[in-house]
Amino acid sequence: MMRRINDLALGLTTLGVLALFVGTILFLRPLFESGGRIVTIHFPHDRGMAPLERGSAVLLGSSVTVGKVRDIAIRKVDAPHGAPRPREVVFEVTATLRDDVRLNEGCVITTGQPAVGGAGYVDILNVGRLGAELPAGQPVRGAPPQSLAAAIGELSARVLGPGGLLEDLEHALDPAREGSLLRKVALILDNVQTVTVALRTQASSEDRAALLGKVHQLLDDLAATTGALRGELAGSGDATALRKVHAALDQLNIAVGETAGLLGETRPLVHDTLTSVAHAARTVDRELLAALRAEFDRTNPDALLSQVHAAMDRVNAALADVQVLTDSAGRLVAVNRPVLERAVGNVGEMTDNLRRASHEVLLNPSRLIWGPGAQREQQLLVFEAARSFAEAARDLDVAAARMQSLLANLPPSGAPGTGAAEELAAIQAAVRTAFERFERAEGVLWEQLK
Repeated sequence: MMRRINDLALGLTTLGVLALFVGTILFLRPLFESGGRIVTIHFPHDRGMAPLERGSAVLLGSSVTVGKVRDIAIRKVDAPHGAPRPREVVFEVTATLRDDVRLNEGCVITTGQPAVGGAGYVDILNVGRLGAELPAGQPVRGAPPQSLAAAIGELSARVLGPGGLLEDLEHALDPAREGSLLRKVALILDNVQTVTVALRTQASSEDRAALLGKVHQLLDDLAATTGALRGELAGSGDATALRKVHAALDQLNIAVGETAGLLGETRPLVHDTLTSVAHAARTVDRELLAALRAEFDRTNPDALLSQVHAAMDRVNAALADVQVLTDSAGRLVAVNRPVLERAVGNVGEMTDNLRRASHEVLLNPSRLIWGPGAQREQQLLVFEAARSFAEAARDLDVAAARMQSLLANLPPSGAPGTGAAEELAAIQAAVRTAFERFERAEGVLWEQLK
């Protein structure tokens, strides 16, 4: 019994070791078969791929097996330059190739599938440009699948998928969709129907508001007008237009005949009148105009226009002499202004003295014979001092007036001229003299008050 148990345990151990050996062989087989080059291929998921699995064949030119598929994964990678999104989802296929198969830049790799079914395979259509070997580890972008199933799938997607031919046809045949072909056809047919209804309405001759009714009415009015015109031109009645025209022409013929007769009778008078008018025009043209032309000739010294020009020249010369005279008088007055002012002052002073002397003689005529007494002399001294005060005040008023005149005539900018400086010195002298007279009069009054 014990021996059977040992035999059973030995058999189970042998089977376990054998199974472990087979599993180890199967596990290590891919490692021993991985002596070729490894290539990574990215197939975009939106463009599809033939059904692959681990161990699927890798063909060269759809005929020679040059490798196998090691792994298939789904990854997110960076999209190529110019893609609408920065990243995309791809089928990443890792395959091993024989060492004698070299992939170069520009190689074309796709996936295929037998026409009657079966597993898919990787197909290298073109190894690329010779001499530009693909760097190790750089993935290759795969091309769309090239099989009957892929073509049927792509065709079904284009026909039945979103935005496909069937959906476009459905949209075009939807009468409720805005912009669809059937809706446009329906709108065109509706417009055609509306136009035909409008034409049928306008073609009604019974309706006066329709186009054809208006044409009929217009033709009726034209027929009535032509009938009335024909009746007016018939000339059968006295009230017709043609008879009235004939009567007007007869009256015009009579008036023209009477005018011709009148002209025949008055022809000598008209001839004499025209002769007189012609003679008058000839006289004006030959005699009067010639005389006027001679009088208005500036080159003739005896003509009226020449004499007027000479008189105007003499008047201008006289005005120029008057202007020169006034300028000379102004300059003379401006130069001798101080002398004239002194002369005027002297005349005023003389008239004041004469007036005072006449007043004193009228008040006391005996002074002309005996002269004033002692008391009168005292009074005269007081009167003389008062007169000196008044004259000095008058001189101050005159100096103030002269100063105002001088200030009014001074230039707005710059130093005053020589004449203005002399006038200012004369005003200062007059003011000084007036104050001296004030002082003398003040001294006399103080002497009289002591």
